[in-house]
Amino acid sequence: MKRRHTLRHGYVFLISILVIGAIAMATMGSLLLISIGILRSGFALEQSTQASLLAHTCAERVLLSLWNDRAYPGNEQLPFSQGECDILRIGGSGNENRSLCIEGRTGSAVRRFEIILQRILPSIKVYSWQEVDDFSLCSY
Repeated sequence: MKRRHTLRHGYVFLISILVIGAIAMATMGSLLLISIGILRSGFALEQSTQASLLAHTCAERVLLSLWNDRAYPGNEQLPFSQGECDILRIGGSGNENRSLCIEGRTGSAVRRFEIILQRILPSIKVYSWQEVDDFSLCSY
């Protein structure tokens, strides 16, 4: 009789270890999936930030180009080691009411900015500078 009682405790112990092992494996799998998701999100955020920096760099280049030559037309693509940016054709002419559309790209991340200049000289005066999903000023 004593042997049967010992076997029953052995089975309970074995099943307990299997259940605890299954729970531990499920927890490890969940943590692994969460970690992969966090890494992907972090990478996407890094690419998005880089695309924004590229677009801002190109915007500064456009402002400098317009400062030096008000007839600067835009329509340029500038390559960088981290990605590239597009400067669309600049809207308007002369010293006032100019519209700029800039797009920065890194990997799958794209950031777009529309900039409206009130004037270029004697000092550049920006009327608005906003990030957009799609260009509305530069659809010409």
